[in-house]
Amino acid sequence: MRNIIIISVIMLIFVNLYTDQVTIYNENFALIRKNINLELSSGLQSYFLDDIPFTIEPNSVIIKSSKNEVEVFSQNFEYDLASINRIMQKYIGKEVEIITKTDDKFKGILQFNDFETIGITEKNSSRLILIQSDEVRNINLAELPENFFLKPTLHWQLKVPRAGLFPIDFSYICTGMRWEVTYNTIWNDKKRELEINSWVTITNETGKGFEDTKLKLIAGDVRKFTKKHYPERMEYIEMEIAGYGKGVPDFEEKAFHDFHLYTLSENVSINNNQTKQLRLFPTTVAQAEPVYEYITFSSDKVSSKIRFRNTKKDGLGLPLPKGIVKVYKKDKDDINLEFIGEDRIDHTAKDEEVSITTGYAFDLLAETKILNQRKEGRNIHEKDLSVTLTNRSEETKTISVIHNLHGYWKISHNSIDYIKKNANQIEFTKNVNPNETLEITWTERIEY
Repeated sequence: MRNIIIISVIMLIFVNLYTDQVTIYNENFALIRKNINLELSSGLQSYFLDDIPFTIEPNSVIIKSSKNEVEVFSQNFEYDLASINRIMQKYIGKEVEIITKTDDKFKGILQFNDFETIGITEKNSSRLILIQSDEVRNINLAELPENFFLKPTLHWQLKVPRAGLFPIDFSYICTGMRWEVTYNTIWNDKKRELEINSWVTITNETGKGFEDTKLKLIAGDVRKFTKKHYPERMEYIEMEIAGYGKGVPDFEEKAFHDFHLYTLSENVSINNNQTKQLRLFPTTVAQAEPVYEYITFSSDKVSSKIRFRNTKKDGLGLPLPKGIVKVYKKDKDDINLEFIGEDRIDHTAKDEEVSITTGYAFDLLAETKILNQRKEGRNIHEKDLSVTLTNRSEETKTISVIHNLHGYWKISHNSIDYIKKNANQIEFTKNVNPNETLEITWTERIEY
């Protein structure tokens, strides 16, 4: 019995070691790791591998055999789109037959094709025949040109010491695969709670599908220089939502270098031209506060915000990848959810504050005025300012007034206390009762 257990453990380790893996980054690229078996003869030889995406970065390829028996001397990335012009370019110097729209036939050696004119010479003759491309109806070729690749292909020159089957750990980077998070939240202003439901949306536009693969996501701003790749032939996008029912797969999070790594608990398939959605973490409830904020001189609008601290004490305490936060609220009359706004958050570490702007408060107004200004010296200016706050709603609202400063500054004669948020910003906070208009005044002295 003990021997059976040991064998089972060894087999489990072997399976985990050789599981295909896709690691997707926020910056629209992915690292693919795949295990392949190459049937090779002894000595120097060519090998063609076409099970790759067309967005592969050939210079990122890593090939490693288990005992370092396979040596790679060179690699070519071959990919010819199935187009007439590409085929014709490869047929220069070979015989072609061209039939025009007037049923004239021309047979000879293709000399050139500049996309507007086709030039051929007849056999045993130096006479050059020019045919306008827009007059061509059919082009007959004897066969597909040599070295013409309809699928993306890696062409390797390999050297091995013996004939046999060689397990290869094959990895590469490709673009065209991305992931993003959407946080669907429900705001309960009475309980001051924000219910958070998180979804990861994965989009695959690499030109290749990945079956039964281990999935990892890297959250963070990884520096990478990439070229943009766009599919030449777009097909329909298939939407698949996963994560319902029993045995729901979840992501396990851990710190990884200077980023965060999320690993799905079960293998998954990501088809080409597919958008797949997976649950990031189980639904949770965070303690939050409504905030109304006005920035002086910006406009007369007061922003409506919801803020919470990303702490375990307040219901979360998880590294939050950047993404869109959609906020809903229940209508108390029919218990239906209504959309009340959305915002985008950046990568947020645990214990940090999250602020979501849902829009502008309809019943709150604000206005900034310069009451007086004077020059006290060559580089010294003083201003008397006021902010008028108006609340037309039926509830008391707490409004924060943010005022930006520059230079060396000093505040005096302020009608209410303020806090210094940073070297160039102060904040006044005031409760405004229903149907009340009030004024905050202060004097600022700035030295340049």
